[in-house]
Amino acid sequence: MEGKAAGIGSATDRRTMRTLRSKADAVMVGAGTLRAERLSLGLDPTDGLPQPLAIIVTDTGDVPLEEHLIVEGSQEVLILLSDGVPKRVAERLLALAPVMRAPADPTGAVDLDAALRTLKAERGVESLVVEGGPGLNHALISLDLVDELFLTVAPELLGGSAEQTLTLLRGPTLPDRDRPTLDLVSIHLSGDEVFLRYSLARTA
Repeated sequence: MEGKAAGIGSATDRRTMRTLRSKADAVMVGAGTLRAERLSLGLDPTDGLPQPLAIIVTDTGDVPLEEHLIVEGSQEVLILLSDGVPKRVAERLLALAPVMRAPADPTGAVDLDAALRTLKAERGVESLVVEGGPGLNHALISLDLVDELFLTVAPELLGGSAEQTLTLLRGPTLPDRDRPTLDLVSIHLSGDEVFLRYSLARTA
């Protein structure tokens, strides 16, 4: 799979993902995920539903929109760009899609807490589906910004080194005090796949 998630899930898994998208105001991915594979963040045109806002988070401005993002119908795309990136990079990206500048955290990455507040205030984003990658997942969970986790267990055995192994979270180990508890909300078996839904809450 070369670090890519595409091709692992079944048609049922893809339908489930689109159902989640249909209930959200926006769908978000990190730029690394977009660089890794060609993908869509929208609904099938035949669904007849409004397209969610597609949000790409980037700390560097390296966003291959034209090559890798499949835009469904009239779907709007927004680039969420760290203030740590030079103005000339933002101007270049504006030729591809609207850009929202977000404060940078101490590492230079997008301050996701501040960015989500701005998205809610300025773009009306009340519900957000995040589809990775693992770095973005880790950042959101470590900041206590995730309410629910939807996890599909698929019967696929993959080899490779530790660096190549797919992971849900990529980043430092979360300390006990910052590690959320996962409460199982529902479990569904379809074919050989298991669909799990968890709510997240802090231990303290």
